[in-house]
Amino acid sequence: MVAFNNCGQPGEIRMAQLPSSSVGENDGLGTTPDPGAPVAPIVRPPVNPPTQSEPLLTKYEKTITLSETLKADILFVVDNSVSMEDEQSNMSARFPLFIKSLMQINWKVGVITTDVDDADYSFSDGQLQEIQNGVNYIDSKSTDAEASFSNVIQRRESGSPYEQGIYATYRFLERQKNSKTPFMRTDASLNVVFLTDADETPYEDKNGVTVVQKRNKPEELVKYLKSNWPMKKFQFHSIVVNEGDADCLSQSDNESYGIAYETLSKATNGVKGSVCAKDYGSQLQFMSEKIKDLVKTLTLDCSPAYDSVAKKYKFGIKHDGTEKVEVEKIEGNIVYFKGGLPTGNIKLEYICPSGMLSN
Repeated sequence: MVAFNNCGQPGEIRMAQLPSSSVGENDGLGTTPDPGAPVAPIVRPPVNPPTQSEPLLTKYEKTITLSETLKADILFVVDNSVSMEDEQSNMSARFPLFIKSLMQINWKVGVITTDVDDADYSFSDGQLQEIQNGVNYIDSKSTDAEASFSNVIQRRESGSPYEQGIYATYRFLERQKNSKTPFMRTDASLNVVFLTDADETPYEDKNGVTVVQKRNKPEELVKYLKSNWPMKKFQFHSIVVNEGDADCLSQSDNESYGIAYETLSKATNGVKGSVCAKDYGSQLQFMSEKIKDLVKTLTLDCSPAYDSVAKKYKFGIKHDGTEKVEVEKIEGNIVYFKGGLPTGNIKLEYICPSGMLSN
């Protein structure tokens, strides 16, 4: 039998054998201890033994500069195979509603195709399509944006039957990285819209075996984007044959479920729309709302800890030294702001549980 004694150092617990006289015949053991038996040694636990405590926290501080707020670069990746004429026309008809919903956004739109057969083709291999007079984009200042988009989104070539929108986007990014006049702006979000009636369709080798390249993989596209533009906010939206929608798959010579594209949309909180919709208006309007939400957010290195006593997250923001920016909500490591972010210097201070860095 042992006794507890806390006469030592604070937090120390000592266990020692009680005197033999305190253990009698009725102690429940059925035997009487031998007076000559050796005394058990005193067991001394470590001073200040570990106890259950709050998780370790790490403080983060960083300053960012926003030269202009609410910028969005939008890349349409259009399937230019022969089966897509109606879908291209549908997209063209509803584009005016899309840009009308982006009136408060400084937007920029470019178009590439899902064809990656040959870089010598002007419409292939992730090359931005010329819209007019050598210019390969339209923006919020364009006076004829609707007509220009209609002209470029409705394709005249017969593109490859191997629709590879992910590969084409990967090549687009590689071109952007080396471009002296890139389409992507450093302080703008990137929003990619896939329009196709097929899934990512890699080439087959001479034996008929599908060969999936690195550039065909959704996760590799995200990885490449993050590694080269680590501060870039981005989303992928897909207007495809939704997985499991057998009725849509049976329409208009549609080829396959757009699983790879939906995977990208799900991973980046993008919109998953249906290529079979008679009117793309509502889908495009939903995308415009997502684009506006994205430019009103900041992505942190980790998810801030929540103070259950103060009933708020351990997060603070100052604009040019003065607290003017109002936080709408925090979800995971994404902070949403009311009315967007102002220009100028923004200082962030937040505390996260240690070891909780976001990927």
